[in-house]
Amino acid sequence: MNNKNGLSRISIDIPKIQHKKLKRLAAELGVSMRQIVLEALELVEECKYGNHEPNEETIKAIEEVKARKKLIKAENAEDLFEKLGI
Repeated sequence: MNNKNGLSRISIDIPKIQHKKLKRLAAELGVSMRQIVLEALELVEECKYGNHEPNEETIKAIEEVKARKKLIKAENAEDLFEKLGI
């Protein structure tokens, strides 16, 4: 550990394709690879330990699906997106 500024250095081996993805994502977002790794760690902790309770809109949608109400039929993904307006 570098006591001067409270930082530790790590070295990890990852597949080249994942390394390229990490570099590309960092460049696209204009951040460092370090920032992406640190944010990913925070998200994993939040997801693992967070309270994931659905909101009212999600609860209503789940209930409608279970009751088979307001279902949209589509021929394919493109047709579905068009019907949903997205």
